[in-house]
Amino acid sequence: MPRSLVLGNGAFSVCLDEHGYVRDMYYPYVGLENHVIGKKHRIGVMVDGMYSWIDDGSWEINIGYKPETMIGQLVCKNNKLQLSIVMEDAVYNEHNVFLRQVDIYNQTDQPREVRIFFGQEFRISENKTRNTGFYDPTHATVVHYKGCRVFVVDGRTSAGTGIDDYTIGMFDYEGKEGSYRDAEDGVLSRNAVEHGSVDSVVRFSLVCEPKIKNQLFYWISAAQTLEEAFALNDLVLFKKPENMIHSTEQFWNAWINKQTWDLSFLDAEQKKLFDTSLFILRSHTDNRGSIVASLDSTIMEYGKDDYAYMWPRDASFIAIILDKAGYHEATTPFFTFCQHVLHPDGYLHHRFRSDEALGSTWHSTTSQKEWLKDRILQLPIQEDESASVLFALWKHYEKTKDIEYIELAYKPFIEKIANFLVAFRNQDTHLPLHSYDLWEEKIGVSTYTCASVYGALQAAARFSELLGKRNHMRIYRDAAEEIKAAMKKYLFNERLQSFIRVSYIEGDTVRQEEIVDASSLFGLWYFQAFEEDDPLFIATEKAVDTLLLNDTPTGGIIRYQNDDYFKSTDVSNSWIITTLWQAQRILSKKVVTEEGLAKVREYLSWVVKYQTISGVLPEQMHPYTGQPLSATPLVWSHAVYVETVLMYIERVKELTTS
Repeated sequence: MPRSLVLGNGAFSVCLDEHGYVRDMYYPYVGLENHVIGKKHRIGVMVDGMYSWIDDGSWEINIGYKPETMIGQLVCKNNKLQLSIVMEDAVYNEHNVFLRQVDIYNQTDQPREVRIFFGQEFRISENKTRNTGFYDPTHATVVHYKGCRVFVVDGRTSAGTGIDDYTIGMFDYEGKEGSYRDAEDGVLSRNAVEHGSVDSVVRFSLVCEPKIKNQLFYWISAAQTLEEAFALNDLVLFKKPENMIHSTEQFWNAWINKQTWDLSFLDAEQKKLFDTSLFILRSHTDNRGSIVASLDSTIMEYGKDDYAYMWPRDASFIAIILDKAGYHEATTPFFTFCQHVLHPDGYLHHRFRSDEALGSTWHSTTSQKEWLKDRILQLPIQEDESASVLFALWKHYEKTKDIEYIELAYKPFIEKIANFLVAFRNQDTHLPLHSYDLWEEKIGVSTYTCASVYGALQAAARFSELLGKRNHMRIYRDAAEEIKAAMKKYLFNERLQSFIRVSYIEGDTVRQEEIVDASSLFGLWYFQAFEEDDPLFIATEKAVDTLLLNDTPTGGIIRYQNDDYFKSTDVSNSWIITTLWQAQRILSKKVVTEEGLAKVREYLSWVVKYQTISGVLPEQMHPYTGQPLSATPLVWSHAVYVETVLMYIERVKELTTS
């Protein structure tokens, strides 16, 4: 099930599904550790002897972000129960507390007792063993903990009452479904402690007057010790949960409105998605520098891992776009993070955890014989990831002009990466040595990787020139031009009349794999490797426009010919990223016509059409139904949407003022 909302403060993150259930909870880093990992923090209601879980199909539900805030809003209506519930959810921006405001509307003409149940299914530190849950009578709270991860559950009604019933139990153990079943008669068994695979349920009771707002608050505090967690709980009681939600709302409203973009060129839905996308970017950015690809753990159901890692490439694009949007304070820590994890030889590994540890990988070299070639190690990396960070750092400098940061970063970071990119090449062809492509599937020499290395070396040359290091400048520029010449010779396919996805250096020859890939064209213009009037660029444009258009009801652009990732039909899936690259290419041209802008508006409307009901974007969509596939939300999808909007606004202004 896709995640509908992601809420966070850069250290504590919560993902909600379409029913408002907590399905992922990350602490103490964004993306690490997930203490729910797809289980359900259920919400149940009992009134007039009838019990209902919010996800049982009897509720009409609408979910999304409250306009211009990172506050979740859930509207639930149940005609049978004659009850409406409106929830506002927040992760407090100052401390690690998840807060829920629950407004209950009794649609009858008589006062009624309404019981609200909240279930907690924790997998603390991503494991069901050695968890403990207990009811603490001194604080009248429920506590879940394991080691230095502690979660305190509490709440208050508008009448000032707290938890009035509870139970601690087990789930996913010896056939036990979970303690939520204990709630369905309206009364809990009050088991006070359990360990192992532990869950819990708490109850709040209100007498709800007819057709007015009746209110309760529920919250979870996260800390590393029991004392700290109780102190946070006391803070909520002192500050009042409604005040904390309000101040969080005000903070994010100020955050989104700190820039003065003229968004009048967008319609209401496009503007709303722009705001949502910025919140998605920020909620996936850790305060200590990591920017993870997606907090949606659903992907774990289809493979052996999820997307809650920092890929240097994805994160570089997100950093570029946050910088373009004016959020430099969120991006500087990213470059420091990358400097910390840089290999001494000047390259970045596949992906990283948010605590700077090496992330899991499936990359390997082709064989032991290929480990050494031209006396250079053949590394199980994606070389474009190292290149992308260097390119992004130049874009960061262009926006911030932080020359002191660049001076400090030059020797241990910029120069190390640039020297690696120069050295990591075949001596005969001048092409980069084999590495994995950006889609992480082919180990060879891809057009996209070459273009990114070209862009990174040009960036390194500019840094060198800026700091008066002219010898380095010449080395980096010469290497970049050698790569560009090699791309023309070895990566352009005459039969397809296009730059192709990947070539392979095999002894004294270079073998091409004849596949047209959207990333090849994107890399050519984004990293400024080829001009738009170059015949090879024009030919590649034509090939992409002809061969990668998804002629299905969903439409859009596929990644490359015969892409089978998450493929379940006779054709490949459409991607948000690759489709918006088409719009960006139009906007990147030296001259943009009204016709071109109209086409871009079509692309923006297409993206809006395929957002989920809550306004988040998937990685890809089913070609016939348009249903979201793979990680949802995917941060890169949202980032490219923001970038496209900013490019569109800039070009519209140029046309209107010329």
